Amino acid sequence: MKVKEGLLIGELSRQVGIPVGTIRYYERLGLLSPPLRTQSQYRVYSQAAQERLRFIQKAKRFGLSLDEIKKLIDLSASGVPPCASLKVMVKQHLNDLDRWIQEMVALRQELASRYEQIDALLPDSSTALTKVSYDSKICGLIERDNS
Repeated sequence: MKVKEGLLIGELSRQVGIPVGTIRYYERLGLLSPPLRTQSQYRVYSQAAQERLRFIQKAKRFGLSLDEIKKLIDLSASGVPPCASLKVMVKQHLNDLDRWIQEMVALRQELASRYEQIDALLPDSSTALTKVSYDSKICGLIERDNS
């Protein structure tokens, strides 16, 4: 009987806090090398696989996509230090986040302005607005909007 060295997928899953299906998915994407197999074809993961999964978890906290993480792993595997690429990726995420925040602030201002208009027309939510409802199919407060 052959003694296994390493962790079965369920053990690895519990130790790193990643679902079994996600570990298999990472293998399919090439983020994890295919593990060794027992004679009965059970996957047996090394310490390196556990370290790689922990790296992936930490990299995701930087906001990196799995494609970006794979790029860093591939750079490292080819002998190129990936930290300069990480810097570029994080800067791009910061730029994207700043743009998204600006869009959300603009949306909030627009919604606040629309709410003020609605509140002026309909100060009590139980009030039926025949003037606004007239000639509308669903809600005249939306249908009369000209933007």
